[in-house]
Amino acid sequence: MGGSVAVHVAARKALPSLAGLVVIDVVEGTAISSLFHMRKILSDRMQHFASVEKAIEWSVRGGSLRNLESARVSIPPTLKYDDSKQCYVHRARLEETEQYWRGWYEGLSDKFLSCPAAKVLLLAGTDRLDRSLTIGQMQGKFQMIVIRNTGHAIQEDVPDEFANHILHFISRNRIGSRGIEIPGLRRPQPLHS
Repeated sequence: MGGSVAVHVAARKALPSLAGLVVIDVVEGTAISSLFHMRKILSDRMQHFASVEKAIEWSVRGGSLRNLESARVSIPPTLKYDDSKQCYVHRARLEETEQYWRGWYEGLSDKFLSCPAAKVLLLAGTDRLDRSLTIGQMQGKFQMIVIRNTGHAIQEDVPDEFANHILHFISRNRIGSRGIEIPGLRRPQPLHS
């Protein structure tokens, strides 16, 4: 959902100093087709946890995250303790935002392509590209990086590889007042199909 917010802000040119846009595993077509299943996904997810550690275990075992170390950092802030139920619950009640879901994603690909800044789209698989993005990618309108063996939370599943790709994007696009050179930056290995 954060990728959608970033794209909407960038497309409106609301940040005149915006130099780069990074979107992680969000594609309009996939997102909209997934909305049909979202209620079920939310109703099937565990709602109560006896401890923060149990929530972390559930997130990794359930497949939403693949990196236990990362889950130990990212899961605790998503929870709050419910005194009346004497357990931990999700802080955000995503089901209450359902009326906005479609609006977050409709037109997202064209908005992404229209952003004037350098753009990179990191994906867990090429099957996630829709028609607009496939054409835009072939025309060189954005950089696409596919990071295999990850789930939707690429930045959490492989944080070091993710950070390296972002640093390379910043360096390649000379983002910063004079562009930045990053000593020792390892170039990401090209994908072989």
